[in-house]
Amino acid sequence: MRVAKTAALLLLSLGASAAHAADVLPAAAPTPTTGFGKNAARWEVRLGGGSYDTGPFTPDTFTGGTVNGEILAPSFDFLSFLGSPRPYIGTDIAISDDPINAFYTGFNWEYYLSEKFSLGFSAGGAIMSDKEKRNDEGELRDLGSEVLFHLQASAGYDFTPNLGAQVYLNHFSNANTAESNDGLESTGARLVWRF
Repeated sequence: MRVAKTAALLLLSLGASAAHAADVLPAAAPTPTTGFGKNAARWEVRLGGGSYDTGPFTPDTFTGGTVNGEILAPSFDFLSFLGSPRPYIGTDIAISDDPINAFYTGFNWEYYLSEKFSLGFSAGGAIMSDKEKRNDEGELRDLGSEVLFHLQASAGYDFTPNLGAQVYLNHFSNANTAESNDGLESTGARLVWRF
């Protein structure tokens, strides 16, 4: 009987301590609905297409389309002070008579202006399938290198927390580190799936 009373008092004491601790300890931070970091802990797949060699910063001497795909991984906790950028890998596969394909990687930042509308920016590097290519009219595209910088701007809208759509601009260039820097761009739209 004495053991049962002691055990009951011990359990009541532990329960009261736990309840007190719950009142004193801060709750886990909620996932933000605006700003940086909304999807920082999630995986994401982006798939779509666009216009090959179309953009404001490079000559548009090629025609055709692109198939675009990206996979974004969750951000690392220690990068939260930088806006929780997520690592990504991606590709632009050109559908053209004179294709130059891109395979790229880097970090992506996403900023939510509202609960559903976001702006994105990516920065990293790319490996191109060709350094030089001529189109049917004989015009030369000289990227200067097969290893280039990759920049991307995007705007997105979330239909649900797991499904959305984006428009994007991909820019590939050597940032004038080589003798020639024609660069290459693509613009398009894609669906986004998060899990």
